[in-house]
Amino acid sequence: MGRYPIPLDYTWDIQIPSFDVGQDRKLRLSSQLRLQQEVGERHFEQGGLGFEELMRHGLTFVITRTNNIIYRAPQLSQAVRLTTWHRSSKGVQFFRCYNFYDQDGNPLIESVSAFALVDPETHKILRPSVFSQYAVTQQPDRLNHCPDPGKLSLPKDLQDAGGHKVGWSDIDYNGHLNNAVYADIITDAMPKQMRTRDISGFSISFLNEALEGEEIRLKTGIQQHDREDTAWISGDHTRGRCFDACIRFHPQA
Repeated sequence: MGRYPIPLDYTWDIQIPSFDVGQDRKLRLSSQLRLQQEVGERHFEQGGLGFEELMRHGLTFVITRTNNIIYRAPQLSQAVRLTTWHRSSKGVQFFRCYNFYDQDGNPLIESVSAFALVDPETHKILRPSVFSQYAVTQQPDRLNHCPDPGKLSLPKDLQDAGGHKVGWSDIDYNGHLNNAVYADIITDAMPKQMRTRDISGFSISFLNEALEGEEIRLKTGIQQHDREDTAWISGDHTRGRCFDACIRFHPQA
């Protein structure tokens, strides 16, 4: 297999459009994840190893966890520079970093997502050694300031928060609920009193794919620790736990 000339990183200059912000004129969490999905695809496409080429070889990447620090949420019409790089693999996980900057180079968001390499037909998780044939450079020492996503330990006293029925428009090209839609689900499910608070970060563990027509039952609750409030959200369907998530908030003035 010949080497694919993937650049060490990829930078995308964007202006935040109106359809990517919420009522507060700030970038939605789901829009952030969509931008990250797109910039990662653009990065690998630079060397000819985009989604279609991977599928041709019977491979696809599926996100398993994401962790995000939000220093200042990008605003409507703001010019933003988004940089991403393929960092390294550990166990069966691949790690990709993302940094959002304003026009002056100040950090807005730092993010790390973990992915598994899977066979799109069987959904079997493949060893990272399968990907090594493409000779994509790893950069294990190139870190941002966002910790790697880890297992989430949810409080035990979460309360029922309704449900979400997975619709046709929620499904992506891998045939299951798109990762960005989870961010809409958790922001809709979090307690209403948190909607006006400034978000300092969020984490999602994608535990069991959700398919069209399935009902995800939601639970949520608030936990306070060292002046930082955290909204916890979990989702279950008939096949077990679908996801765990939390949204963290800046301290109130």
